[in-house]
Amino acid sequence: MVKLIIDFRKQGTISDLVPQQKEYYESFLTTTYKDNVSASEFLLIKHPRWSIIAGYYAMHDISKLFLAKKYNLRFSQPEVHGAVIQALRELVKRKDILHLIEEADLEYMEIISLHIALGQGKDEREKTQYYTSETRKPEVEINKASYFLEKLVKPFLKLVENLLNDSKGAAK
Repeated sequence: MVKLIIDFRKQGTISDLVPQQKEYYESFLTTTYKDNVSASEFLLIKHPRWSIIAGYYAMHDISKLFLAKKYNLRFSQPEVHGAVIQALRELVKRKDILHLIEEADLEYMEIISLHIALGQGKDEREKTQYYTSETRKPEVEINKASYFLEKLVKPFLKLVENLLNDSKGAAK
C-alpha cells in the first residue's frame, strides 16, 4: 500500500517547518547536498560504490530542500526516503518541470519526473549499499558510478536548482 503525504504526516515523518527551524533547516540541506555531490565526484575513481551512495544523498537532500522552500515541509524518520519520493509525486507534476526539460533538451533526457528519478536513485543506492539478489560483487564498476553521477545525479540537481530559482515552477 502506497502511503500518501497525509499518512506520513500522521506518523510524524512529514511536518510543517516552523519559522524558528526554517533558516537552519534550509541552510543545512543546502550544505549537505553540495557536500554529497562533491564527495560523489571525489570518490568516483577510488570508491565508486560510495560515489553512488553520496550521489543519491545529494539528490535526496536537494529534494528535501526544494520541498522545504516551496511547500514549507520538513522530513524526519521513520521512512524519510519514501516520504520525500511521495511528496514529490503528489506535489510536483510533470507539467511543473516540463518547460525546464524542453529548454534543456538532452541534458535532462533521463529525468521523466522528479519522484521517478529520485526513486531510481534510491534503488541504485540500495543495490550498491546493501547486499541484494542483484548485487554481483562488492565492488562497483567505475563506469556504472560515472554514468549514475553524470546522467542522473547532476541533471537531477541542476533541474531542482532551476526549479528553486524558477518562478514558473511549483508554487507555494
